[in-house]
Amino acid sequence: MQSKQQTLERFKIVRLFLSIYRIRAVRALFPVAIIALVYWEGQHELRQVHLGLIMRELRKVPTSAILQMIGFALLSVAVMSTYDYLIRAHFRLKVGLWETFRYAWIANTFNNLIGFAGLAGVGLRTLMYKKSGVPTSVLTPAIVFLSPLMITGLSLLSWANIFGLLPATALLEEHHWLIFAVWGMALYLPFFVFVQRSALYAKWINRGKGRTPWLTVVASVGASFLEWSFAGVTFWTISSHLLHEVHFPVIFGIFTIAAIAGILSMAPGGIGAFDLIALLGLTQLGFKSDQAMAVLVVF
Repeated sequence: MQSKQQTLERFKIVRLFLSIYRIRAVRALFPVAIIALVYWEGQHELRQVHLGLIMRELRKVPTSAILQMIGFALLSVAVMSTYDYLIRAHFRLKVGLWETFRYAWIANTFNNLIGFAGLAGVGLRTLMYKKSGVPTSVLTPAIVFLSPLMITGLSLLSWANIFGLLPATALLEEHHWLIFAVWGMALYLPFFVFVQRSALYAKWINRGKGRTPWLTVVASVGASFLEWSFAGVTFWTISSHLLHEVHFPVIFGIFTIAAIAGILSMAPGGIGAFDLIALLGLTQLGFKSDQAMAVLVVF
């Protein structure tokens, strides 16, 4: 009897937290609080940024370097189409290969620009796939399936950061709250795998067709890993042209932590949180604030 009462009490607590989270003001305050915290941490570096000096740094970049940066950026967007090919195969969507790539390109570019935790991409995908004749009964679980897997690659990179493969020790030591953000993102991956293989998920999302196959789970994480890896390579490419003599693992580590902050802030394109954390990381490496900001402007 006592155990039942304890279970009910815990359930009430969970319901209370869910009720609080449903309040729009609370959901709006969370990203605002993240951005405010990041701004407080990075206000010293922001005071040293001068628009004129940033423009001077950008004018130094040769045309060949600009073309290379654009090439990597376009390739990074193209790689994100693996998400759409994944749901096309898993849910057997009757959409052509070129249409799938086109829809992915449109949804991903707008999602990168506007963001809002992926809602822009979800809305555009829904509209375009519906116009192609994909029924809502098939499209809804496909979109639900797609949304949570997009940050699994970033979660995998978080583990690389924790184990020192993508070091950003100085950034984490100076701003301790980022350690909790990195660990939180890292723990998302095992949670995602557990949910995908659960019986409830098989019933609700897979429409009673069994648990998500391991091959699909691995492909999902792989698609997300490709997205974040190519984004990180693009960030490093820009940094190498504008800052020179930068080490790939260190720059990639800074990118990973900045991306985590951007995801947590839920701001459009991660703007604010991503930029300030990346600025803090780059200036800690000894680069001037104007040089670091030039990298962020191009990225």
